[in-house]
Formats: sequence, structure tokens, C-alpha cells
Amino acid sequence: MATIRAYQTGKHLEAFILLVIARQPMHGGAVVARLRAILPTSWTIDDGQVYRLLRSLEADQALESTWVTETGGAPVRVYRITARGRARLALWKEDIELRMQSLRSFLALWENDRPLNH
Repeated sequence: MATIRAYQTGKHLEAFILLVIARQPMHGGAVVARLRAILPTSWTIDDGQVYRLLRSLEADQALESTWVTETGGAPVRVYRITARGRARLALWKEDIELRMQSLRSFLALWENDRPLNH
């Protein structure tokens, strides 16, 4: 019987964060919610890791933030992507395209030359 695996978003979490913020400025909680909505349910999204990456991306000037007080609520830090962040996101796109080509090659080989123990 196959077991269900949980996957870490790992290396590409930064790319997803930059992409969702490039589409719409948002606060950390909204970023986490958006990631949970768009990523496969088998992926584990660590809230703490998201917030650490947000701070790191801001320190690297890929994001900038401002404090905003929502109606009747506590202030939240809203993140926006910068020109440096857009350039970094473009590099992620290139990296992911290359990885997709590699993965498609793997799958094609798998389908054409199935291992004997499959």
C-alpha cells in the first residue's frame, strides 16, 4: 500500500512568495493563505519559514513593506515587490523552466524505458 507523503515547499518557496506579492501586495498572513490555496495540499507550508523569507527578501531589497491599519484591526505589514524583486523573480522563472525541462526528460525516459521492477 502506498503511503501519502508530505512535501516541503523548500527551495521554491521564495519564488512563490515573490510571485504572489508581484500579483498583489499583501501582508504575511495573506501570503500564507494564498500559498495554501495555490500549492498542492501535500506540500507543507511552514508559517515561520514564510515570515523569515519575507524578512530576508526585504533585507535583500527584493521586497519593501509599510505598516497599514486595516479597518477596525491591528496594523499589518504589507509587502510589495521592488525592481530588484522582479529581477529575482525572473531568475526563478528561468530556473523553474530548466527544471521542468529536466523533469519532462525524466518522465519521458520513465515511460519509454520502464524499469524492470516497476
